[in-house]
Amino acid sequence: MNDNEKYNIKVVERCFKILDLACKQQSPISIQDVCDELDVNSNMAFRLLSSIQNAGYFEKNSKTGLFSLSLKCLGLSRTALQSLEIRKFTMPYLELLWANFQKANVNMGMRNGTEILIIDRIDGQSLPRTYFTPGRVIPFYCTGLGKVLCSQMSEAEIDEMISGAGGLKAFTPKTIVDKSELMKELDKVRQEGVGRDRNEYISGDNCSAVPIMNREGKIVAAISASALEPNMTEEEIEGTIPKLKEMANRISSMLGYYAV
Repeated sequence: MNDNEKYNIKVVERCFKILDLACKQQSPISIQDVCDELDVNSNMAFRLLSSIQNAGYFEKNSKTGLFSLSLKCLGLSRTALQSLEIRKFTMPYLELLWANFQKANVNMGMRNGTEILIIDRIDGQSLPRTYFTPGRVIPFYCTGLGKVLCSQMSEAEIDEMISGAGGLKAFTPKTIVDKSELMKELDKVRQEGVGRDRNEYISGDNCSAVPIMNREGKIVAAISASALEPNMTEEEIEGTIPKLKEMANRISSMLGYYAV
């Protein structure tokens, strides 16, 4: 037994696994869901769910008996986002980007395990627009941010990402669903320093993304510009790349990275 295992408290570990399940499922969970996930009986599942509910992090629907994450969880999310030092560096540059491309949505994303999270966003002035609020999880293999954030990974790490995503699922006819094609795409991202989503995640939506590096040259975040085609053409989104790279380089330099 290692030190981490030695100090584990089983019931606490189970409660966190239930919270992870609720986040992953993105819909109300049942007692049976918890039984299946934790391999426990219904009595134990109910007690665990009730404990989380009593702490204020779950709400129970009295009609269905299902449990949903409560608004109290937003406090944790907000505090986690505020604690990210990189946000202090990036927001002024996201605002400068938006000033240049006001029809575009300007985004910043990071990877957390096998998930790609939107961390910050400034919405474009034009309607309609996509709504990716901070904290939203997006697919890694069909978004500009996701491709950039995974571009330094080994094939084994990409396999883990694919498993975490539940496979390469098609969102549009242009989504890459073949691993060999995905590996070629990621190689292109590494060579060009740009991740592109051209109608791959949402039909009619295009995105260009570039990496933010730390002093070791590791990608720690990515920024992007995206827009629906009625607001900006594919060529216009392509045209945001030079300014995206300029801003990303300025942010990276503040983190100690200097391109050779």
